[in-house]
Amino acid sequence: MGIYYTHQREGAWQQALKKGYLEANGEHALFMEEGVEDFKAPYDWMVEQYEKRIGISLNGNYPIWCWDEFPDLGRDGHIGKGNQGVVLTVELPDEEVLASEFTYWHHVLSNFPLYETLEEYDREDEPDELFVRQSWERIFDKVWCEASVADQPNVELVYQHVVHRIDLTQVRAVMPFVGRGDSLLDRVRGMVWRIGYKLGLIRSKSFEWKV
Repeated sequence: MGIYYTHQREGAWQQALKKGYLEANGEHALFMEEGVEDFKAPYDWMVEQYEKRIGISLNGNYPIWCWDEFPDLGRDGHIGKGNQGVVLTVELPDEEVLASEFTYWHHVLSNFPLYETLEEYDREDEPDELFVRQSWERIFDKVWCEASVADQPNVELVYQHVVHRIDLTQVRAVMPFVGRGDSLLDRVRGMVWRIGYKLGLIRSKSFEWKV
């Protein structure tokens, strides 16, 4: 079992409270927003990888993204400025969680190969789709990811985690928040939030699901 954190929009949380579990049907997915529709294909690829590697069907849904560190709610980029959301602290079985490296995940989002060597990168011919898709699978190989930055001590790898669903019996705490933007005022408020969180003045509230 492991402790993870996931940030969700308030609408998704309210649906979960009615059903008793959190499931990603795509309604609140990033690719539903205008201008990022192309992200649907990478998310579909992650579905394939989860089902293949974990052996649990998503039944037409999408994975739920989780992190092993509490998110920095002092910055923008979580759920969009002004939107209401929650951070859930959850305890999940290790065998149901698929980890991958977050920075390299952007190769998948950009539909760009994740080359293993300079020779691969310098190849003259255009890599075919099979080569590209297979190269992406390196994001799940922690040994390869660590080795790829072994000579770059200032580079910090960040691992993301996905799971097929979260039962509310697995939720340990909840913290409501409002998405920030990137204005000066938002940055100041973000700094205040970080100080409050670091001092323990801002805390998640314990949660226990009662049927």
